[in-house]
Amino acid sequence: MDRQYTQVDAVIMAGGKGSRMGTAEKMLLKINGEKVIDAIIKILQNLNFNISLCISENTRFLDGYHSLRTIMGQGDYALDLNYAIKTCSLPVLIVPSDVIITPDMIHDFVTSASSLDTAIATLIVNNQLSGISMFFKKPETGNLPYKNIEILRDDFFNLNYPDDYKEALQRFGK
Repeated sequence: MDRQYTQVDAVIMAGGKGSRMGTAEKMLLKINGEKVIDAIIKILQNLNFNISLCISENTRFLDGYHSLRTIMGQGDYALDLNYAIKTCSLPVLIVPSDVIITPDMIHDFVTSASSLDTAIATLIVNNQLSGISMFFKKPETGNLPYKNIEILRDDFFNLNYPDDYKEALQRFGK
């Protein structure tokens, strides 16, 4: 099984205010002794993606983080997503900076997404939007067709609220 995506760009979206969590630094929270964003970076690096980090004034503290290419957004997710995709080669994998993922989850998603005939593939985990998507066309005009890939996993987690962090610590370790 080839797990090397040297020709695939990946963008970690990290430009929000973190208003639901109460801090723009939520991607720096630690699960099992590792920062959430570091775990994501490690997974994408090990799969050999070309990684960029989309930040904004809200998260300027991440500029130059791990020497990754920085895409400066405006702090508006939809605008930043569009801009980030336009600066990348296709296909491009989008991953939020505040999710707990596994290498096989990303590999399986990219493999499945690549076999679909669509402009965008989105990952639905446990009946919830994960924020993970794969773009095969640039969102230059209007809405692009998309298809969902639905999976059930007990090792995926999205950190949106303080209670989510408490639950993640209980589930995945301090």
